[in-house]
Amino acid sequence: MESYGAVVGWVDHVAGDRIMLRIESVRSAEAADKHAPDVFRFLMTKQQAGLLGNYLVRVSGQTAADPNGRSWFRRFFG
Repeated sequence: MESYGAVVGWVDHVAGDRIMLRIESVRSAEAADKHAPDVFRFLMTKQQAGLLGNYLVRVSGQTAADPNGRSWFRRFFG
């Protein structure tokens, strides 16, 4: 079954070494107005979640967050 829609929200729940990802989407403006999204649930390993996240960052053209954060030097001097 293939389905199309705009993502309007998501929630995750960590359960040990797995993640349950709940994604909400709507197919039309009417469905959005009625607050009646389609709900999809995906169970994946943390490794799969990491791969998916890295893939989405890459294809979106965004820069991955620095896991160490910005140093005080960079915060101060830009």
